[in-house]
Amino acid sequence: SLVYFVTALRSNELLMMKMARTNFLGMNEEEKDLLDDLIIETSQALETANTYTTILISTLDAFASIISNNQNEVLKRLSTLTIYLSIPILIASIYGMNVPLPHNDSHYAFWIPVSISAIILAFAIYKFLRRSKKNSHV
Repeated sequence: SLVYFVTALRSNELLMMKMARTNFLGMNEEEKDLLDDLIIETSQALETANTYTTILISTLDAFASIISNNQNEVLKRLSTLTIYLSIPILIASIYGMNVPLPHNDSHYAFWIPVSISAIILAFAIYKFLRRSKKNSHV
């Protein structure tokens, strides 16, 4: 990948600079000029690779930020839905206790809390959907 390419370019640049300093191979002037040109080209390639590495890192950071924002939006909606669903559970748990409650002797003792829960839940879902549509158009 790009990291290996940058590492290889750095190593090649160091090797060529050392070759130019030591004259290890006994090069003539034309070969020294070609080696200098090669060192310049390698330095330019290294700078280009570093630039592309920076661009790639920035792009990945932007992508991660978008994913994080989407995840936060989903978690916000799930939290809201959990709160709305807790309303009927609260009413059912109150009427599930073994203590005297209003309308306990009534024939409709079961249907009254169920109806109240359904009405509150329907209203809460309506508000949730309405708010959700309003926020999605912004």
